[in-house]
Amino acid sequence: MTSRRTEDASAGQLLRLLVEQTREFAIILLDVDGRVTGWNKGAEHVFGIAHDDAIGRPGSLVFTEQDIARGTPVQEVATAEADTAAEDDRWLARADGSRFWATGVMIPLHDDQGRLAGFGKILRNRTDLREQIEALRNQLEASNAIIVRKDTFLSTLAHELRNPLAPLLHAIEIIRRRVAAGAAIEDTLGLIARQVAILMRLVDELLDLARINAGKIMLEKERIALRTVVDRAVESASPLVQERRQQLKVLFPSAAIVVDADPARLIQVFVNLITNAAKFTPPGGHIWVKGGTEGDEGVVRVADDGIGIAHDMMPHIFDLFTQAESSRNQSRGGLGIGLALVKDIVTLHGGSVQVSSEGAGKGSNFSVRLPLAQS
Repeated sequence: MTSRRTEDASAGQLLRLLVEQTREFAIILLDVDGRVTGWNKGAEHVFGIAHDDAIGRPGSLVFTEQDIARGTPVQEVATAEADTAAEDDRWLARADGSRFWATGVMIPLHDDQGRLAGFGKILRNRTDLREQIEALRNQLEASNAIIVRKDTFLSTLAHELRNPLAPLLHAIEIIRRRVAAGAAIEDTLGLIARQVAILMRLVDELLDLARINAGKIMLEKERIALRTVVDRAVESASPLVQERRQQLKVLFPSAAIVVDADPARLIQVFVNLITNAAKFTPPGGHIWVKGGTEGDEGVVRVADDGIGIAHDMMPHIFDLFTQAESSRNQSRGGLGIGLALVKDIVTLHGGSVQVSSEGAGKGSNFSVRLPLAQS
């Protein structure tokens, strides 16, 4: 008997030491009225509230203001009393007002006669687990969004490739008839050339994106003035600008802005931006291409007074497939890969690209920043 009592006393002492000394688990005792009667070192560590400051206070002191307003502390006590346990997985509050995600349980405690004597609450800070769950959820949502965008992209791709093909087939039929009749075919050949050019540009952009993603694009850099690159891009984009009767102005300082870059790739960047501005600016509208320097960067801004960009689209405007699903792009054609390609090419040059717009109907402004060539 003596040995048994000694063992029980030893076990009881070890249990008391465990409750008092553990820091990872908060152990809280409440009386039948829900007031704190026990508060271990772990609770002090987790909540930042000293033992003496916690004793006698309502158990709701660990809950957020939102949960207190919802009556969560009272509901938890009622659940524990009725169901023998109440799981406690929620945001809780520290003394300094910060929050953490806790997992735990509250159980009712009964005396030898089976009467309710109080409650025991054991919980642990598992904000790390919550963050992992949120990260996985965000990854899943992002993956689902990409799948949806890819489906939309493939649908748009089929539609966009079909559009040039129909006029081509029609033009071929006209050629057959006119050649047989000896008629001039220059207009028809011009139509074919324009439609083929559209197809080639679509395919080239797709191939460039694939090469960039695979790390297979090698820049052929040379020292060149940005004005020279912009003039060539304006020349390439001029047919569309003229067709839409728009006014395009190029404004550069007299001093050359020199960069080390791949001219062909930069021309591709500015052709995309100018063409983009022309597409989304009404006939008779205005486009400005402005050059300058800021610090050790050359800056080229392509601005327009077109339809602008909605605020909810701004964070995603350079994302691949994003424009393909927007009404902005569907109404004017295009796969929505041009701006993604612009960003990738500029990034390869060690530069950056930004966009600003005051909203729908208020135009847009794309800024390309590139490191200046070292003297």
